[in-house]
Amino acid sequence: MNNKLYARGVAANYFYNATELLALALTYRPAPKDIEYNKNIRYGNEKNNYMHTYCRKDLKDRKKPLLIYVHGGGWVSGLLEMRSPYIYKWAQKGFFASSLNYSFAPQKIFPEAIKELFAAIDHVIDRADEYNIDTENVVIAGESAGGYFISYIIDCINNPEKLDLLGIEFKNIGKINIKVMVSHSGAFVFENLMNPEKKQSKYPDMKMMITTFTGKTIKELREFVKTKEGQLLSPCFDEKFPPSFLCWCSRDPLRFETFDLVEKFKELGVAYKTFKGDGAIGNHAWTIVTMFKKARICLDETFDFALPYLPDYFEKSADGWNFIKK
Repeated sequence: MNNKLYARGVAANYFYNATELLALALTYRPAPKDIEYNKNIRYGNEKNNYMHTYCRKDLKDRKKPLLIYVHGGGWVSGLLEMRSPYIYKWAQKGFFASSLNYSFAPQKIFPEAIKELFAAIDHVIDRADEYNIDTENVVIAGESAGGYFISYIIDCINNPEKLDLLGIEFKNIGKINIKVMVSHSGAFVFENLMNPEKKQSKYPDMKMMITTFTGKTIKELREFVKTKEGQLLSPCFDEKFPPSFLCWCSRDPLRFETFDLVEKFKELGVAYKTFKGDGAIGNHAWTIVTMFKKARICLDETFDFALPYLPDYFEKSADGWNFIKK
């Protein structure tokens, strides 16, 4: 990475993390009294190698499904706490939830964050008995760049040879079954994100974000993606993808990433449902901001889509979805 790219990425680190701190001040909610919330659990040696976990206190000793959440932030930033109010809702529904952090660009570039995320998932699976989680019933969710990461994780689990090509160690391959993917304003395909003819490339600072994450200039990237190595940069969507709930926002240029993915899923026969965030939640990834009524409606519809794929754990009654596992 040249010095100019690196300096621009470092500046983005500071700027976007400062904006997330402001957003956190506006959206902060304390953990509900029924949730055990454990912060900063280490899974590796890098500064950002930690996670938060969330679990309903009355379910600590009962088997429960797992939610894996990967935050966004343009590959250069992100605060776990800002996503906590959304994740509380999953824990209250009956999931053991793990919210994963990872190293940011430009200090670490592709594929280092993906390697770290697999190390984090290994950490959780290794403690499945301690956490009383069922790794055969997993929902994976994320927003923005987190949409990229969760789709990449699914791709690697479905196609383990990709792990070898990227030098990623995942010792628990075969011990995790992702039943549903939930994406909020996901960014997925680098060829689209850097293509000026694609509307998603108009997302603010997109050029900075993708060059910072890859350590390559746009000119270099355009040549790189034509190579066999460069084809590894984006996840491969195939017919093995799990059912997916795809949220997009009306004022967000990245909505076109979701639209393109919908067309791909139609072609592949992958089950999906979309949710449109508009009005108060029409901005990028605001479908996770549960202080807004429409975001809570989005979450209810997410549960309506996802929980039928976990019938051993949930059933729906007149008052909504209930955890039923004994």
